[in-house]
Amino acid sequence: MFTKAELLDAINELAEGRHSIQNCEKLAAIYTVLDHLYPEQELRYYSDNGKKAETIVSYYGKSEFLNAISGKDAEEMWLLMDELMNTLAIINPRLYNGIMRKI
Repeated sequence: MFTKAELLDAINELAEGRHSIQNCEKLAAIYTVLDHLYPEQELRYYSDNGKKAETIVSYYGKSEFLNAISGKDAEEMWLLMDELMNTLAIINPRLYNGIMRKI
């Protein structure tokens, strides 16, 4: 069994190495294993200049909303959802409470 760190290291090695069809095939296989072993985990992209790591929203479904947020910054999307929930609590408290019970 591979750890997430091992898989991410392998991805970084291949991504920084020589660009070839063989490396692309290996990358695809490693990403598949990563997605299979750690589906609930979000991939993080790191910059070389020391900036804060950015969490990217993964693909979770086929709805219009999920397609719209796929690939976007997760922190920004959660702030947007928080704003929506605050608005919903004011406009429709019954629906808001129903959602909060589900959560």
